[in-house]
Amino acid sequence: MTDRELAKALQRPGALPPFLTALGIFLTLVVLGFLGATFSALSVTTRVDYPGEFFLQIWGSQLASGLAGPLPIALGAFVCFWQIAPIAPNLRLAHVVTRAVLAGLAGTLLLFLVGIVWWLLTGLFAAGSESIGLGLYELTPVWPSPLYVLFQALATFVQVLPVLVLGAVLLWGWLQRHPPKERLTGTLDEV
Repeated sequence: MTDRELAKALQRPGALPPFLTALGIFLTLVVLGFLGATFSALSVTTRVDYPGEFFLQIWGSQLASGLAGPLPIALGAFVCFWQIAPIAPNLRLAHVVTRAVLAGLAGTLLLFLVGIVWWLLTGLFAAGSESIGLGLYELTPVWPSPLYVLFQALATFVQVLPVLVLGAVLLWGWLQRHPPKERLTGTLDEV
């Protein structure tokens, strides 16, 4: 891609609606994850008495995982809905859903790449201690394999797909009521 093509792509109109849609997707996924972690913690505390710090640890870990999981998904949705396959008001519902799936796959790819970078960094920093001894049991690796990262990214894709489809359909409905001044096209439309 030349500098001229990159400049043209970055000046493509219609960035605000996909950005707001991706922001809504991100916030929805963070809230759903937070509520799921809270209710899981509450279900555990009904059986065992835990101190209040237990909830702070869960909320802290949910904040960290909330940024690591939903953020790449939302970024992938934004890039896809703006640059690759924009949602236009004249599309049919099947095309909107297909583009939402494509946005989910783009976010899953970003999530996989983040996971691989994390895997490599973990491997570098834990090079001296490749496994943890568990007494008489076999040794367990400290960090997951790339295949594990791939399957986790695909599992996340399946879990967030309904939210992505809902976001795409809401964006489509909004654009039908507020048509853009310029025709929305993306890389997929130019092929």
